[in-house]
Parts: sequence; C-alpha cells; structure tokens
Amino acid sequence: MKISFLLVCSSLRKQELRLLLIALILVLLTSKADAQIPMQHWSETGRSLRYTPDHGDFVIVNGDKRFNRSLYGSNTGFRVEAGDLPEFSMYMPRLGGTLRLGLQKGKTSKWLIDADRIEARYNSGSMRYSISDKLMGEGKLKLKILALPNADGMILQIEGLKVPKDVKLFFAFGAASDKRFSREGDLGADPESVFYLTADKCTTNEYFLNDNSFDLYYGAERALSDDEVYENDYKPTTEELEATRLKSKKKIIGLFPQTCELKLADAAQQETPNALFESEAKDAPVACGQLELNDNQSEYLLLANPETIEKPNYNELAALFEDAEEARLELANHFKINTPDEYINAAGAALAAAADGVWDGQAFMHGAVAWRMPLNGWRGAYAADWLGWPDRAETHFRGYFKAQYTEPASGPSVPDPKTHLARQKEEVGTALFTDGYISRNPGKISKPHHYDMNLVFISQLLWHYRWTGDTAFIRESWPVLERHLAWEKRNFDANDDGLYDAYCCIWASDALQYSGGAVTYSSAYNYRANLMAAELAPIVGKDPSTYRAEAEKIKAAVNSQLWLPQEGWFAEYKDLLGQQQVHPSAAVWTIYHAIDEGLADPFQAWQSTEYVDREIPRIPIKGEGVPEGFYTISTTNWMPYTWSINNVALAEVLHTALAYWQSGRSAEAFQLTKGSFLDYMFMGSCPGNYGQLSYYDAFRGELYRDFADPIGVASRVFVEGLFGFSPNLLNDKITLKPGWPAEWEYAQMETPYLKVDFKRNRQTDSYKIDNRFGKPLQLNLELTARSAAVQSVKINGKEADWICDTAAIGKPVIVLKTPKAEKYDIEIVWGELPIESITTDSVLAIGDQIQLQTKQAQILHINDPQSVLELLQSNPHNVTAKLKCELGGRSFFVKLQQGKLSWWQPISFELKEPIEFVFDKNQPEDKLEFSVQNNSNHEITGTVLLSGYKQKLKLLAGEKSTLITIPSKYLVAGTNSVAFKTKQGDLTANITNWNIQAKGQMETIPLDGQFNDRVTDIFTEQYTSPRSPYPTLSIPIQGIGDWCSYKEHEEIDDSGLRNAARKTGQIVSQQGIPFATPSAETSNIVFTSQWDVYPESVEIPLNGKASHAYLLMAGSVHHMRINMVNGLVEVDYTDGSSDTLTLKSPNNWWPIEQDYYDDGYAFKLPSARPPRLYLKTGEWHMDSYQILSKNKTIKIEGGAATLLDLPLDPKKELKSLRLRTLSNDLVIGLMGLTLGRVE
Repeated sequence: MKISFLLVCSSLRKQELRLLLIALILVLLTSKADAQIPMQHWSETGRSLRYTPDHGDFVIVNGDKRFNRSLYGSNTGFRVEAGDLPEFSMYMPRLGGTLRLGLQKGKTSKWLIDADRIEARYNSGSMRYSISDKLMGEGKLKLKILALPNADGMILQIEGLKVPKDVKLFFAFGAASDKRFSREGDLGADPESVFYLTADKCTTNEYFLNDNSFDLYYGAERALSDDEVYENDYKPTTEELEATRLKSKKKIIGLFPQTCELKLADAAQQETPNALFESEAKDAPVACGQLELNDNQSEYLLLANPETIEKPNYNELAALFEDAEEARLELANHFKINTPDEYINAAGAALAAAADGVWDGQAFMHGAVAWRMPLNGWRGAYAADWLGWPDRAETHFRGYFKAQYTEPASGPSVPDPKTHLARQKEEVGTALFTDGYISRNPGKISKPHHYDMNLVFISQLLWHYRWTGDTAFIRESWPVLERHLAWEKRNFDANDDGLYDAYCCIWASDALQYSGGAVTYSSAYNYRANLMAAELAPIVGKDPSTYRAEAEKIKAAVNSQLWLPQEGWFAEYKDLLGQQQVHPSAAVWTIYHAIDEGLADPFQAWQSTEYVDREIPRIPIKGEGVPEGFYTISTTNWMPYTWSINNVALAEVLHTALAYWQSGRSAEAFQLTKGSFLDYMFMGSCPGNYGQLSYYDAFRGELYRDFADPIGVASRVFVEGLFGFSPNLLNDKITLKPGWPAEWEYAQMETPYLKVDFKRNRQTDSYKIDNRFGKPLQLNLELTARSAAVQSVKINGKEADWICDTAAIGKPVIVLKTPKAEKYDIEIVWGELPIESITTDSVLAIGDQIQLQTKQAQILHINDPQSVLELLQSNPHNVTAKLKCELGGRSFFVKLQQGKLSWWQPISFELKEPIEFVFDKNQPEDKLEFSVQNNSNHEITGTVLLSGYKQKLKLLAGEKSTLITIPSKYLVAGTNSVAFKTKQGDLTANITNWNIQAKGQMETIPLDGQFNDRVTDIFTEQYTSPRSPYPTLSIPIQGIGDWCSYKEHEEIDDSGLRNAARKTGQIVSQQGIPFATPSAETSNIVFTSQWDVYPESVEIPLNGKASHAYLLMAGSVHHMRINMVNGLVEVDYTDGSSDTLTLKSPNNWWPIEQDYYDDGYAFKLPSARPPRLYLKTGEWHMDSYQILSKNKTIKIEGGAATLLDLPLDPKKELKSLRLRTLSNDLVIGLMGLTLGRVE
C-alpha cells in the first residue's frame, strides 16, 4: 500500500506538522492495526535554509516570525525582542510593551509586518530592515534597532528613501502587562503570541502624553498610604488616592520624532493602522502617532525604563544611537573572524553579543533568556577567558569564592526520605553541604542546592590560571581549590579506589544517577584538578606530592576499571553494588570530558572519537538550499527518553567537536561544528542562535535562545578548536595548532589576547601572529604537514629550525618554537612530494589476512591496543597480519616515516564474520526475507538451512546474494535460527518474525507455585536496599523515575488480563501461543532482582523435549541500564548443556510502563519490536504509539507485558529454566511459560 501526500504548510510549527502527518496516516490506516506503513522521518521534512550569510549578517527576506531574535544591552534581565518582521517588544524583565509599525496612505493602510518585501538582517546585537511596498512606490523604508548599552531601553533609527510625501509611518505602543512568562518568553517554551499587542494586555496601562513623548505607568495595583496600613477601616481621601495610585507602578518613557503628535486609541481596533488611529481610547488604551518620512533624513524613537536613564531631549537621540552602535561594535570586536566560509564568519560574528547576553555584571547566567539565573557550574564562564574578558572571569570567580562553605568539616550521608531516597537531604551539615561545597549564588553563602557545581567551576578556574599566569590570584584562590579537592574526595571517592561518583555535576545531570558507582567523566575532572594542583602547589609553597599521587591513582584506576581495551573507548561507569557491572555505552560527555581533561592518552582519544563515529546516532541535516553532507549527533544512544538523557544539544555537540580537534581529527570536528551552526543559526527559528536544543531533538524540538553552555563551548571551539590557540602563561608559552580545513587559503581571527592572520600563496604559508598578553611569550606553532618535505622556515625574517611531532596521530605534524616575542611573522615553504598513506577496505572479516604496503614511507612499528592483529610477516614496506578480535568497529595504528616526518596512521574498519545474514528487523507476514553477504576476501560456497529448507550459494569475495525468501511452512512464530553451512564452518543467525502463526503442540507450564507477587505491585515503595552508603543519586524507592522526578509513578492495571483469562485460565497471543495466567486476584508473576525484596534468581523444573520456549515477561528497566545485559533466561538440559536468552535493553528487554520510541536516528531499535500484551485491556499489540507528547515518553496506560522466545534443541531432554537478574535497580519477572513440544 502506498501513501503519498503533499503538505504546503510553511507557517505550521514543527509540532503541528508532526501531529498533522500522524493524523493523516492514522486516517489512512486499514483495520489491520498492526500494519507497518513506511513514512519519511519527520526530521527530513519541511526545513530549508531560512537565513543566508552575508558579510557576517544573517539575512532573511519575507520571513514569517516575530520576536524571534533577542537584543541584549545592559547586562540585566532586560532585552528587546525583534525578529524577521519589524515589530518589537521589551522584556524588562516581564512584559514592558510592544511597538507596532504601519504604513498609511490616505484611506489605505497596512501593518509593516505585511509589507510586500521585508529584508531583515541580524548582526551581533542589531537588527536592520529594508522594506519595500507598493504603498511607497519605488521608495524604501530602512530601520535599525538597538538595545541601549547602559540602560533598559531600545532605540530605533528610521530612514525613508524616496518615500512619497503622502505616505506616513504609523506607530503604536502598548501591552505593557508586566506579565512574566513560563520561560521568560523563550523559543520553544512560550509562543511568540505572548508578545503580541493585544487589548487584554493594555488594561492596566496609564499614559500621560506630552507632545512627542509619553510616560506610561503599568503593572501593580495602587500602593496603600501609611494611614491605610496602620489604621483599621481607614478610608483614603481623594488626594491620597491620586497620590498613591501610580506610586507602585512601573514606568516606561517614550520619545518620538518632534513632528509626531501622539494620541490614545483603542487597542481592540487593530484591523488596520487607520482603524486604530481613528479609534478612541476605552478600557485598553494604546499610544499611537504618525510620522512623515523625509528623504535621507534619520529619525529616532526611544522607549526606556526611566529608572535607568535620564529622559533625554529629542535632539540628543542621534548621539544616543551612535553611542549604542559604538558600544555594540566594541562588543562585537571582542571576537572577529574572517575565513573563506561565510557560514562560519556569521556564526563567529554573533558570538560576542550572545556571550555578553549571559553576563549580568557579577556572574555568568545559565541562559540569556530562559533560566536567566546564576549557576556556577555551567560552561558559560569559558567565554570570559576565551573571548578576552579577564576582568569578568575574576569577578565571576571571586563571587563564588565567597559562596564556598568552610564549615562544618564533614557530615553524614543522609538520603532524603522526601525525595524517596533519590538524593541527599539538602541541609547544612549533611555530607555534601560541608566544608568545600560551593553554593549557587555569587557573593554569599547560599542554602544547599542539589547540583555539584564545584567540578566545572574549578575546571574553569584552572583554565583561567593558564590564560593569565597570575600568581597572586593563584595564591588568593588556593584555599578554594584545596577545600574543593578534599570535599570531592570525601564525598565521591569515600572508598578511596581512585574512582569518583558523579553527583549532578554536568549539564546533562538531570536524570543521571550512578548509585555510588565509578564514573569516567567525574574522575576525569578530578584527575586534572589534582594534576594542576600538583603543578600549582610550589607557587603557594605547598607539597605537590599528595596531589600528584592522587592524579596518578585516578588515571591508573580509570585505565584498569573503566577503559575498555578490546572495544577502544571509556565506559560510562561501573556499579558499586551487586554484580558491579560496567555500563559500556558511553555518552558523548564521557568521551569529551576524558579528552578535554587530559585523562585520555592520544591513542585513547582517537579511538574514543571513533566510538562516537560508530555508536552515537548521526542525524543528517537536510533541507532546501542547505549545503550537503553535514550532520548532527545526539548525546547518547540511550532509551527510554527522559529529560537530559538523549537530546540533540548544541553545547554537547560542540564539546564533542572540540574533543575531535583535541584528538587531531580536524576535518571531522569542522564538519560537526558547521553542521550544528547550519541547524541552529541558519535553518532554525532564530538567526545566529546559540540555543540549547535542536529542531532535531525528537522530544523537545528547538528550545531556547543564547544559552550559556553552548556559548561558552562555542568560544572554545572557535579559539581553541578552529584556530587551535591555547595559552599557558604559567610557563610563558602560547600554542597555535590550526584546525581549519586544509583547503582554506586564508583565515583571520582577532581577540583582545591574540591576532592571527594566515595566508597561502601556492606552496608558501605565512602566519602573522600578534601576542596581546602584554609581555613576550614563546610561541609553539604546530602545523599539519602539507607535503613530505619542508623547503624552508623563517621566523621574523630569519631562517629557523623545525621538529617533527613524532607522537602525532592521523597526519604528520611539524612544530616551530619561537623565541619569546610579542609579534611573530612566520613563513613556511612546502615541497611538492605528497605524503603517503595506507588504505584498507572499510569492512574486513575475521580470519582474513590484511596487507599493509607502502612505497615511499617506511613502517616503523605497529600499536595494536585492541589486539586486532596476529602478525605474520613484517618488513619496512610490507606488513601482513591475520585479523582476530571481537566483531565491531576496530582500529590499530601504524608508525610511518617519510623523510624527516614521522607519525601514527590509524587503520580503522568494521570487523565482521566472514558470512553475514543481512535482513530488515521488520519482517513481512508469513515469510522470512534476507540476503547472505560474503565479507571475506575469498570465495565461499555453502548451504542455507532452516527446518527442511535448503538453498546452495556460491559467493565471490565481497558479494551479496540476491534476496532469499523462506515461506511460512518452514517457520515458527518468533525467532527462527537460520544456518549457513560451509566446509570451513557454520554460521547461525536468529531472525525474528512475529507475523507468523504458531504451529504444533503448545504446552503451558503452570507457574502458580513460583509466583511471588502481583505484577501491579511492581512500583510500590519497597526498593530500599541495597543502596550506596556514600552521598549519591539513586533511583527512587518505587523503582521508577529519577532523582529529579522522584515522585514519578505509573499505575499498572492488569484487570484486562485477568478478565481475558477468566473462562479458560489462559490468554492467547495473536500468533496462537497460549499462556496460563490466573484470573483471581492472586500473585501472577515471579520477580527476580538485585533488590533485597526479591530473589536474584529462580529455577523452574522442566521435563520432556521442546523445540521452543515462549515467555510472557514483565519488569522494569531505565536509561541507566541500557545496552547492557540486564538478565538471563537459561534453559538447562539433562546432559549438562544449556541454551540462553540474553535479556538486554533495548534489544528485547522493555519497560512495563512504556514502549521504546524508534525514529531511526537518536532512538533506534536494534531488533524487531516484540509483541506486547496491554494489561489493562487484555489486548495484544505489535505496533506502538506514534505520537510523542511534548516532554513525555510513550507511556502505556496500565502497562504491558512482553512476549519473548528462545529456540531449544528438540533432541535434548529438558531439566529446568532459570531466570536471573544481573543489573541493579530493576526487576525482571516471568508471567507465563509455554513450550513448543516435539511431536
């Protein structure tokens, strides 16, 4: 069945578009509810390049959004809301009014947002408009709006070009409601309509007009007089009423061109500007007026809070505007960039204004709009040093020095019963809130707060030392660092194993709970902090040995416990309790922190970024007019969704890109960075937006503008990543390691600290670098070699030497070390000889031989950290080896030397079985479809076998067979084991298809004697032990939710199941598989768990022979237990052998309360969706809910059990079935067991 349709709905929001697509599909569905209908993924529809770059501007013509670009000025909560369309609002904070503009020509008028052509340009804190309309003939109207830099207000410049004399500019201002919005009116959280000038927002506005100006009072009700406060039943006089009426109201002043005459009108009459102008004010007054546009003459309009600015005369507005523009340019010039890439230039031009937007004069905020509050542990403060604001950095740091607790010395770990034991009791004197804890507000000691803000804050402080080399500041802050390190050790490495727990210490923390486990990224933070403390200790007269020993201990512990050598990446964490499982599925924050904090060695860093390549979901960035080949990534591959766990977040993507640069993978870093900028800034709703979440975030969509974390990380990405600049003024050194694309022929960057000017002329590269730190410094210039020969190097006109970085990975790197200077003029002339590299196939097979050959370069050494190779033969130009190791993405490194250059080349590939079954996880009805792929480098002949079905195949090296179809008569419902038999050995693959009816004799196995609970009791408050004895975050005692959502509860209702079983004591699946289950209100499940409340395992006796076991199962699982073995179903035979069903989330182990969402990108199921029994209705489903509710997951009312199966050996006598739970924090239960008997 094919479904085709076209949606022409550019004005629809993304959420509306998704829902409309879903609704159309649902309407077209046939009565066969479980039919699979392929559809284009929502992320691939409806996007285009909204903004185009032009000399640093973000340009849009006839855009459709209002109030989508904030302009910041005064480092307060004030902002101007501008956007694609020329209509403006002020947030004071809280709504301070909206300005509408229109055109009038006699009896004809229109609102300016409806003009025929509107070109809007955003550039680093300003919006400019060029407007054409048939009412103006050939004339044009130009507008430029700025936020005032030193006051809470806006100033608008108006200029008419050849506008007919009979055309007037109309303006109306009102709607100062003083209303605060849920997220301060931010993108993705509040609709743009909250800023519309509507009558209901004008009812508390009181205007006092004076020629071309007004005073507007708005907001609070009348303040009481003293007599009213202190005397009972006092009735104020008329004079007192008048005197106090405006006393507590807020105020806006408006100043307009001198030729304007203001009037009050009725805000309810806004059909056209003329209709509003001709109306008379009633209950919803609005101030309005008209302006004649004189050719090439600028007029100005000012709106401001008079408490922040003295009311000027109109003739002062031109100078006020110029002052605002000068301040804007000075701000923008904190970071200047010029490259061949216009998109990068525009993104760079927007950076300083965004960074200024999250600064409030005392500290960096969490966001410029939403979450505008101080939280010291987020990454916005990076912008201070990387963009050249050392004064802001030290103000921020000193404010939080005063926020650090100095008592009590320590305290007990107290899980809080009010939070269902999910987090520590927030009370001074409990373990966390003791000496060393840094509280959330600068300048004072604040009450306890649930975040560990120490780690990121201290990391930023340590970076600041390198930017300034200020030993006096180091001495001043040393006690803060000393207390911090002791606090971290005391709380998060209480068992002294060198591995640290993570207690909501990074941006993504809001559902991360490690239950006392050993966490890679928090250990990385503590590693660098101790390493730096050892470096700093002599400066302050302290012994460095304790700190150095702790750093070494951390690194050794991580490498032995959390580095996965066979896989080639860091684990997310290792459990403290139970089986002490290792969680192998690392999030991007684990990878980039390990690299950024220096915990990973160069080989580990390279391998870890390849893990991101292979295992972290990639989402293609596509749309009309969008450059091709770019993508973004999600933060994890974890399921099910909960807030902050699997998102597409700009700060996380950019920090990952930074880790790529730090690992030597500049091309990949640039691609990821530019893709993110395209997504947020050019395709998104806000031009130049350093937003929090992407459009491609499946659950929340595009969210927030100019958020601190992405701004801070972007500062590092531009300066430290793209331009490769990192200072260490502790040693009077600076390093420049350019990370821009190899094909660029020029690149310039300028900050208050540094100016870089790179130019290329054929084989000659020149670098002019100004060091602006105020003293001579040594420059280390690290350059990726362009050729195998360097003809000459000159530094400041003199011939100079260079050395090769023999540890470089990926490509050869040369290093130039200059004498100390303040200016460096460097010229490198490269030779013509190309650099040789080794090439291999991207897919290789276990057991095959791999041959590494070179002509010019010599092979010096092999580094095989994943034990991939079994060396067979080796000489300087030829290495032959046999491939071994586990399946999956694999890498090893070859040390090459060509001329004077020496480097490590990674050899990366996918290692597969020689023969592979290739099939769609969603199989068709009544058959199996698959192909057989020969991954080896030689011909293979064999036979496909399945229950009487045979097909011979001969496959050449690398060949894939045609599609093989096996009809249902050979198949069983569920898992079918298909074999490919060859002379060299056999390969078996399990292909699951639940669209097949069960056959043969089915025997239900009674479990009444094994049942130990009712399935409905799964989320009762009973999971109290075992729990970590140390301060930590844990799952709440009801076994669902997280430390943020500690009250979460899902009601499990099995009434439908019990009703369905009432007649026969059975329920039968859609495939015809029966399960025995009680209808009476008795126990109906046998639970196992690592929690004390249930046994870790149960054993069920069996007898006879069977070809298949079908299991009706239910239990819990959550995102912290994803992509790991959660439990086992083991069937033992009397001969001592066994067959095992591995329960692994999300492959086959699913949470009782919800389905897994599968969008093929961030949320991608690796296996077929199992049948689910909805407990409340007793109905079976093989589909899933298709609608994602905002900020929710796919919950199933009443919960659902899952049908799983295990093929058995029909020739063997059965002994028992054993169910075991391996993972902590969950329960696994068996509700029904049915055997497919051998007839």
